[in-house]
Amino acid sequence: MHDGVFFEDHGIPTATVVSTEFVRAARAQAEALGAHDYRTVVVPHPIQPLTRDEVRALADKAFDEIVRRLTA
Repeated sequence: MHDGVFFEDHGIPTATVVSTEFVRAARAQAEALGAHDYRTVVVPHPIQPLTRDEVRALADKAFDEIVRRLTA
């Protein structure tokens, strides 16, 4: 979160990806850094037990949102 907020503060678009398990922690960190409107890209949790193909499918689903964040 720190890196994402830092780069956004310096005009560089970011797409910080977190799983659903970490949404509250990410929000708390962003707010602690003064970035009350900072948004993350959220993917389902857990990720660790997924196969390579399942992780690719997750990435495919998040791809368009990530590109939008980086190019907006």
